Amino acid sequence: MIKTVIDQSCYGCHNSESKNLKAKNKLNFDRIGKDYSAIKSAGKLKEIAEVIEENDMPPSKFLKNYPEKALTEAQKTLLSDWALAESEKFMEK
Repeated sequence: MIKTVIDQSCYGCHNSESKNLKAKNKLNFDRIGKDYSAIKSAGKLKEIAEVIEENDMPPSKFLKNYPEKALTEAQKTLLSDWALAESEKFMEK
């Protein structure tokens, strides 16, 4: 289920092939647990939870053009909980 949420609302801008350099440089899902160290991966995952909780992602400017990419409250909770749990796993390494 989490993959579906990420694919729907996040991955398009936050991946290695994205043309959105700012978004790709801020967070690249393809690099978590691979190119990023465990500590950096944990930090990026915590940032995901923070921006979701602050309603900063997806950005409102983006949602004006793609309202179908908006996250429901349930999806926000799912994504935030997942990110924090994954972050903890990296901190244990």
